[in-house]
Amino acid sequence: MTGEKRGICLIVSNNDFSNSLQHLKERVGTKTDECSLEKVFKWLGFDVQIHRDCDGKKLQSLFVELGKKDHRLMDCLVCCVLTHGEEGVVYGVDGSSVKIKNLMHPFDGQRCPSLLEKPKLFFIQACQGNKEQPRVQTDGTEDETSNVFSDAKITIESIPSAADFLVGMATVPEYVSFRDRKLGTWYIQSLCRNLVTFVPRRVDLVSILTEVNNDVSKKTDEFQRKKQMPQPAFSLRKRVVFPVPKEPPPNLQ
Repeated sequence: MTGEKRGICLIVSNNDFSNSLQHLKERVGTKTDECSLEKVFKWLGFDVQIHRDCDGKKLQSLFVELGKKDHRLMDCLVCCVLTHGEEGVVYGVDGSSVKIKNLMHPFDGQRCPSLLEKPKLFFIQACQGNKEQPRVQTDGTEDETSNVFSDAKITIESIPSAADFLVGMATVPEYVSFRDRKLGTWYIQSLCRNLVTFVPRRVDLVSILTEVNNDVSKKTDEFQRKKQMPQPAFSLRKRVVFPVPKEPPPNLQ
């Protein structure tokens, strides 16, 4: 990455679902994720743009408009979506669904030629279903009131056939992902911490996401009942290595 500018980092952070037609709950803790992502990607040199509580129409239009921008001076694009979801879709705060592939289409080679041959990175914090992953081993601990919640009610059907996309999903198909009311989601917090740790060591992004997989797979709630396994998918043709920032890394919680 040698461009004059690193690129745009779009963050969609949905919290208030009080008017949702799907009876979706408030996503307490998303502000923590939002702040961590903002700190890390600003540190990496991105122009961070945050949009909160977007309905389905607004969510889709943000990505369409971003795809129309001139990215010729940019190295890449980052899009982070923090919301509720289920298999293949994410939800706007009104409860309307938007297919993940439709959020990615505006950036393929035909629709956004200024991002041609540049990495387009998507990080989706949402569930991919309603199932909870069982532990391989159990210790007989019974579940009680927990501070950890799922974002259920997303599989990535497929990534676009166009090259140079990466989609980091918080969890594998059919299963929920988890969010702590105070500490944020397991996936986004791990992503931010591992970027801060490994970018200065010049580790490529896919290897960093492997560390995220390992980290999140070891997490559980206070009653050791809940488990989660992230899933990256990509059509990258080269390794993605962020330049080491001159500034010291941000202080994360």
